[in-house]
Amino acid sequence: MPQIEMNLSDYLRVLRKRKYVIIFCFILIVASTVFYTLKQIPIYQTSSKVKIEQRKSVAEILTELVTWSLGDPLTSQANVIKSFPIMEKVAEQLNLIHSDMESAERLGRINGIKGQVETEIVMDTNMISIIVSSNDPEQATILANTISEVYVETHFENKKLEASNVKKFVDDQLEGYLKDLIESENALQQFLQENPLATDRGITGIPRAQSDPRVIKIREEIVDIELKLRELRSKYTDKHPEVIELDRRLDKAKKDLSEAINQLSIQQKDLSFKEIRLAQLNRNRTIAEEMYMDFKKRQAEAQMLEAEKARDVTVVEPASIPTKPIKPNFKFNIIIGVFFGFLIGMISGFIVESLDTSIGRIDDIEELIKLPVLGIIPHIPSERKKGGIRIRKKKGEKSTDKDTREMRLISMFSPTSVMAEAYRSMRTQLDYSGLKGESHSIVITSASPGEGKTQTLVNLAGAFAQEGRKVLIVNTDFRKPTIYEIFGLNKSPGLSEILIGKLPLEKAVNTLTDMLLSGLEFDQVIQSRGIENLNILTCGGHTPNPAELLNFPEMEELIHQLKQKYDLILFDTPPALPVADASILSTKTDGVILVYQAGKTPRQALIRAKMQLENVNAKILGVVINNVKTEYIHDMSSYQQYQYYSYKDEDKKNKI
Repeated sequence: MPQIEMNLSDYLRVLRKRKYVIIFCFILIVASTVFYTLKQIPIYQTSSKVKIEQRKSVAEILTELVTWSLGDPLTSQANVIKSFPIMEKVAEQLNLIHSDMESAERLGRINGIKGQVETEIVMDTNMISIIVSSNDPEQATILANTISEVYVETHFENKKLEASNVKKFVDDQLEGYLKDLIESENALQQFLQENPLATDRGITGIPRAQSDPRVIKIREEIVDIELKLRELRSKYTDKHPEVIELDRRLDKAKKDLSEAINQLSIQQKDLSFKEIRLAQLNRNRTIAEEMYMDFKKRQAEAQMLEAEKARDVTVVEPASIPTKPIKPNFKFNIIIGVFFGFLIGMISGFIVESLDTSIGRIDDIEELIKLPVLGIIPHIPSERKKGGIRIRKKKGEKSTDKDTREMRLISMFSPTSVMAEAYRSMRTQLDYSGLKGESHSIVITSASPGEGKTQTLVNLAGAFAQEGRKVLIVNTDFRKPTIYEIFGLNKSPGLSEILIGKLPLEKAVNTLTDMLLSGLEFDQVIQSRGIENLNILTCGGHTPNPAELLNFPEMEELIHQLKQKYDLILFDTPPALPVADASILSTKTDGVILVYQAGKTPRQALIRAKMQLENVNAKILGVVINNVKTEYIHDMSSYQQYQYYSYKDEDKKNKI
C-alpha cells in the first residue's frame, strides 16, 4: 500500500477517533500526578548567610608571595562548613548526640544532619549561603542558624588559637635571646674586671661587626628567616617541607654570620689577644642585644594581635522560618501532569491507530484491493423513527418485532433517512457498472462474520424493488440464516427442499402475501413503496453439507431459471473466509459484492477474501463499506450526514 502523507485533518480525525484512549491516558496521568503529589512529605527550605573577611598579616602576605596554594578560599570554607567537626558540634549543641551513644548511631545522626545541608557561594561576593532542607520548617530554621553560629565561633576560636601559638613562639624565642644577651654582658663584664688595662684601641680602624655591611645583611636575613619560620610553625609541623627548608637556611645563615665575624677577627692579627677578645665580647653583646630588641618588638605585635580578637566571619543574614514548602510544588506538578497527560494520551492514540489493522480511508481500500467502492453505508443507531422523528427507547423498554423490522429494512420503512439514501446511491453505482437492463445474479458476502452483509443485501434489494425491478432474495446461508426472521417468514420450505427435489420453485418463493400472513403489518406495507416487487426464497430445512448442496448441478439450473423470472437475484452467503459457500456460489453467478465494516475487520482479512474469490475466477464487482462512523472513515461526503431539504419540506406538507 502506498504511503499517504497525513495532513492536519488526518491528525484531527485520529484524535477524534481515539478520543477515549486520549481521555483515559490523560485522566490516568493527572490522577497519578495528584496522588503522587499528595502522598509526598512536604519539604521546607531556608538559608542563612555568613560573610568571610580575608584579614592577613604582613608575614602571611609575604608567605603567599613566595608560595602557591591550590583552590579557592571561599570554596574551601564552604566545604569546611559541611565538614564532620562542624556537624558534630552542631549535633552536640542541638542535643542530638551524647557521649553514651554508640558510634554507629552517633555517626548516622551526624551524617543525617550533613545530608540536610548544602552550601553555596553567593556570586561576586565573599558570602556563603548555608541552605537547610527539612520536613519541619522550624527545625530547618534552627539548624541553619545553629550551623552559622557554630561555624562563626569555631572559626574565631581557630584564629585565637593561631594568634596564641604565634605569641608563644615569640615568647620562647625572646627568652632564648634574653639569655644570650645576659651571658654576653656577663662575659664582657668579667673580661673587663680581669683585664682592666684592655682597651679596644686600634679596633676602631678595622670594621666592627655591627657596622660591617655583610654582617648586617646576614643578620637581617636571620631575622626574616626566623619570622617566616614562626609563621609556618603556627600552621604546620616541624616535618613540613617548608619548615625544614627554613631551618636549613637559618643554620646556614648563622654559620655565615659566624664565618663573617671570624674573618673580621683575622684582620686584627696585629692586635693583642686581649684587645681582640674584648672586641669579640663587645660584638657578641651587641648582636645579642639587637636580636633581643627585634623579638621584643615582635612580642608586642603578637600581644596586640591576640588582644585584638578580630572576627573574620560574621552572620549577615540569619535564617527565617519558611512559610511554603519547596517540595512538592502542587501547581507545577499539576501543570506537568496535564502536559504529559495530553502528550502521552495523543501518543497512545496514534500508537493505537498505527496498530489498528483496519482500513480508514476509501482511497486506501480502493488502492489496497484494486476494487471500486460501490457504497458507503452510515452507522444505523439503535433507535426507532416515526414520522421523520427519532424516538429513543426508554430505559427498560423492549424492542418489538415491528421496531426491529423497521430498523433492519431502512430503505423500505425509512426512505427519507440517510441510510436509505446510501443504499439508493449504491444501487446507482451498480446500475452504471452494467447491471441495468438485464437479469443478473449477485452474491453478497463478507470476509468475516458480523460485517452486515445480510443487512446490506435486504436494503439493496429494497432499493432496487422501489425502482420497479422484480427482485428475489435467496438465502443461501444455511449455517446462520436470518433472512426469514427479518421478514417474519418461516424458515422452511426453501432452497434446500428445491435442490433435493422435494418442492418446486413456485411453492417455495415467498411473496408479499406470505409476508402479510407471517406477521408483516398492513401499515408497514402501505408505507413501504415497491415491497410488492420483492420476493424471498428462504434457506429451507437444515442440511449437513451446505457447500456440497450449493455445488449441485441443480443449483446452476435454478439460477438460470430464476434469471428468467426476476430482474435481480441477490444471494446471501456465509462469510468467504471461514467456509467455501461464497466461493462455490460465486462461480455460478454474475458477480460478487464484498461487504467490509471499517474499524472492525483487519485489512489482511479483506485481502485474503478477495484473493480467495479471485482464485475461483469470481467476478468481484466492488466493495461496500458498511456501518461507517465518521471517526473511522473521514472522507465521507457531507450529504451523508444530513437529510435532504426536499424531504423535510415534503414532511411539513404532509403534516399540513
